[in-house]
Amino acid sequence: MQKILARPLAERKIPVIGKQLTPSGALMFLWVIALYGVVVGVWWIRLRDYFVGRATTGGISHGGNRLAAVALTGHLCDITMGMTILPISRHSALASFFKLSVATTLTNHMFAAYTLFILVLCHGLLYVSWVAVYNSLSDQLRMVIPVLNPTYLYHETWPGNTTSLGIWRASLIFTGLVAVIIMSAIFITTLPPIRKKHFNLFYFTHVFSIVMVVIICLHASTMFYCTAPGLAMWLLDWGMRLYELRRPLHGEISTLGNGWYCVTMPLPRARLKGCACRSPLAHFYIHHSGSSIRELHPFTTISHLASRNSTTPISEDDFPIQFLFRKRGEPSAAPMSGKETRLNRCLAIPRLFRTKKQRIQSTQWTDRLAGLVDERQRQLKGPYDNTVDLTPVRTSTPRSPSPRRPFPIINVSLRLEGPYFSPADPSRYNTVVCLVAGTGISGAIAIASSFVEAQRSRSENDCCPPGTCGPSTAPSTFRWRNCVIVWSVKAADAIPLPFFDVARTPGLEVQTHLTGDGRKRVNTEETLAEVRKRDPGGRMWVYISGPNAFIEGGTKACKAQAGVDWYAASWDI
Repeated sequence: MQKILARPLAERKIPVIGKQLTPSGALMFLWVIALYGVVVGVWWIRLRDYFVGRATTGGISHGGNRLAAVALTGHLCDITMGMTILPISRHSALASFFKLSVATTLTNHMFAAYTLFILVLCHGLLYVSWVAVYNSLSDQLRMVIPVLNPTYLYHETWPGNTTSLGIWRASLIFTGLVAVIIMSAIFITTLPPIRKKHFNLFYFTHVFSIVMVVIICLHASTMFYCTAPGLAMWLLDWGMRLYELRRPLHGEISTLGNGWYCVTMPLPRARLKGCACRSPLAHFYIHHSGSSIRELHPFTTISHLASRNSTTPISEDDFPIQFLFRKRGEPSAAPMSGKETRLNRCLAIPRLFRTKKQRIQSTQWTDRLAGLVDERQRQLKGPYDNTVDLTPVRTSTPRSPSPRRPFPIINVSLRLEGPYFSPADPSRYNTVVCLVAGTGISGAIAIASSFVEAQRSRSENDCCPPGTCGPSTAPSTFRWRNCVIVWSVKAADAIPLPFFDVARTPGLEVQTHLTGDGRKRVNTEETLAEVRKRDPGGRMWVYISGPNAFIEGGTKACKAQAGVDWYAASWDI
């Protein structure tokens, strides 16, 4: 059912939005339209009768319908705000139950937020049009419907009522104006040119949405009832996130050469308590106070958490996990000094007022983390061998690693938020193909680890006497026979990754395609067609990760192959 609902109805993308229309998207759109239709049908007649009746009774012949429209758009804003807040929790039971990806929930949040902004503008413009009508009235008629809060009578709000309650009721216009200003700032920073170039500005502007929600609830009490479910999930989510981030975890960072680094750290086993998800794809948010006191960055772990958890002795409270990352900036970027780090932590210098050097460093969080290892390497002043063998790996033939001196390893204290699992179950397929580029290899390494564990369980099952194997060796687990990893990487960035046990894992194949310097890019359609020929009748699943253009090409190649399912690890909305 999920596969049918996610299949695009047309190849062309919707203008402006840039998304393909799917049955699930069409159903969601129809559901929202129906919800708005019910609200309009129920509230419009009542609001029109109320405001038109008040205006007519007081001697005002026009303007009542505008006030009714102002109140109606306000109710629509209440409902839309609730739909905007609902999908943004990371620990979302809604996303977990329906197996929604991060990209899906963020897309729904974006559509709801843009709809909310349009309704808020309509709400405000309709009120401005009513102010024009109010100013044209005589002083006696202006007492019929007060301009600062038309919902109340003149003697119930300021200036007809000078008590604190009357003044509070008249503050409606001011709370609404502040909310519009904050919402406009958030809207401007969500525009793609600003969001992509200044993501921190986009992210921290969203922090003001907390203040905005409080102000809107003061502006209209009905807003609280509509946003209560989303606010409750949001507060619970933040409580869980802060609880996970409270404890620093002591790990280590090592360099693999050529600008690649590996973080190894213990994960408390309690993080997986009650979790039945065995998806190999999981990501965490990492916080390093030495690099930034405010920022958390998402990283996909290269470890298969379920197999690590099952193979670690039950007496141990933690088990090791790893992350792979590469510098974003120039390899020669110097790490931030201790004085600069303390200054940024104490003063929290705004981005716009930083020096050019500070702005460059603030955009290179991974550079600062990697700089700790680089600084240690410079202190040791050892002749480390940074050369790597770039021979493409296309078969299961093992290669003897070139001898080299070990790279430096430093200890580091990090805080982890997560794990957050992506919906994926490769064990249901005969062949799994990983089309990855650059650092997108992280998810492929985790999938390969899951494949190694599946092969190990299969070998144990073959050795078990009939009827003695446990539930973990169910036949469905052993449908997975082949795992092919296709890694596209620039020749200048390539290294032999030591995470694939190709020699001792039948069915595991790693292909490295070097690009750059005039080399051709990997042809994803031909690659999938070649793998498909090996098992034309079997089920195939493709994992795609990398830059947006690479993901689009991989998705197009999957659509060209019949009987192929895929998952694109895209965070772009």
